[in-house]
Amino acid sequence: MAGPGRGGNVTADQASSAFDVLVRDVLPVLSTGDDTFTGARPAASFDRIYGGETAAQGLRAAALTVEPGKLPHSLHVTYLRIGDPRRPVEYTVERLRDSRTFSTRWVKARQDERIVATMTASFQPEQRGFEHAVAPRSPIDSLAVPESLPRRETLLAQAFPVDPPQTARVPWPIDIRYLDRVPWAAAVGNGDARPANRMWMRADGPLGDDPLDHLTVLAYASDLSMFEPVLYPHGGSPWALSWERVSRGDIRGASLDHTIWFHRPFRADEWLLHEQESTSAFGTRGLTTGRYYTADGRLVASVAQELALLVDPPSGG
Repeated sequence: MAGPGRGGNVTADQASSAFDVLVRDVLPVLSTGDDTFTGARPAASFDRIYGGETAAQGLRAAALTVEPGKLPHSLHVTYLRIGDPRRPVEYTVERLRDSRTFSTRWVKARQDERIVATMTASFQPEQRGFEHAVAPRSPIDSLAVPESLPRRETLLAQAFPVDPPQTARVPWPIDIRYLDRVPWAAAVGNGDARPANRMWMRADGPLGDDPLDHLTVLAYASDLSMFEPVLYPHGGSPWALSWERVSRGDIRGASLDHTIWFHRPFRADEWLLHEQESTSAFGTRGLTTGRYYTADGRLVASVAQELALLVDPPSGG
């Protein structure tokens, strides 16, 4: 989650350019010593370091210390402080375990002496074994195909032709097509306050065949929209939570913990169905869980995030 940005609405061409920057400049990390790496910042950024960027860079740094053949199966991130997007982040990797089956790494992301996040990443070679998976809520072939749905940038430009909020001003390198609702539609206006949503998403450009590229891109994308379902039940309540108020910085928010589990091989440059649901909110914290399915219905990843929305009690509350 991030605060206000600058500029006008984003175009599809700008989003495509942001993808090029993501692959060329943001996802790679530079080795600066023994198990120490530095991550770069994109030119167009929020007023803080985007959490998915930290997760993706930390995951890649950890992966560079693991023997070939082992790929990430889980990443657990705890966000501690807001990072400064004008400065690089140093990732220090500690080797916690190296067995024949698993490798585990602890990563500290820091700017100078300030630790902005810690991560635990676990790796395993692909192995045959037992298998089952929960199916999508609806059969995949009953859903609208992604290409028939408008891009997120198009919908945002229609909804906010003047003075768009910050997430319409910074290009996203991920192509998102909403299935159930757009998150800026007030619950009281569309009559649907369920804390859930579905969308198609993919990298906004082609990736190569290195599985780590696809895993880090999904780690990057997985933090983009997890806060949104927490807001839906409360748009018409005395708390008056809304996507627009959060996006404009009227309500301060931050990701606290973020976890993603990688179940099966996938390509992040092909369409993935993202089903998300906020299972709980209490006090100032909300929890959202999500699943990612391929276009043929295979469950490839799961995600969970706890976030804080720093709101004052409503008058008389």
